[in-house]
Amino acid sequence: MKKTSPWFILLFPVAIPAMIVLDYFGHRVIAFVLLAALVVTFAAYVRSVAGRFRSLRGRMTSLAGALFDPGTGSIRHYPYHHTLSGTVSGHRLHFSLLGHDERSLCQVFLECPVSRALFVEAGADPRELPPEVGEQLSLPGFRSLQALPRKVPFLKRILSGLAGSGGPGLALRKQLDDPFSPPSLKRDVEMLIRLSESMAGGPGGRET
Repeated sequence: MKKTSPWFILLFPVAIPAMIVLDYFGHRVIAFVLLAALVVTFAAYVRSVAGRFRSLRGRMTSLAGALFDPGTGSIRHYPYHHTLSGTVSGHRLHFSLLGHDERSLCQVFLECPVSRALFVEAGADPRELPPEVGEQLSLPGFRSLQALPRKVPFLKRILSGLAGSGGPGLALRKQLDDPFSPPSLKRDVEMLIRLSESMAGGPGGRET
């Protein structure tokens, strides 16, 4: 999906005073043309955003039917991410697209008890990690894995870009061409569930 940049918004602080000045000095035709151009550009941007939201919501709705237990899926749109929540085999899960483009970074957040904090990024040496943690590094598009033993405060979640419930739980971040692939997400969820079982009552890797 093609991105649409709201660059034209930066023109408003300049264009509006310019139109007032042009109108004051009798250049109403030029002022009208400038205003019309801004209105058309803004309308095109709004239409693009609306189309993008419809596309994302449609794909999330399809994903909910393929991934979650029946009747548990819900979608919420936020200024900087879109979150699909539900349960998978009784486990509460949040899938978030961290942006408005379908190739944006995505996050899979599994609510579960975690005994200790953990943060692993792409490029880490799997030999230095427990097997159940190291296997996450082999996931296509892997960016990071974070274990949260307690709920993260709301303000800190906003500043860190953490989507989902905020913990406790496991947050897996990936970036793929198709983040809505049900087989891929089912595999990710199964791996997170296995990891959560191993981390529920004991050490699960290096602490942050």
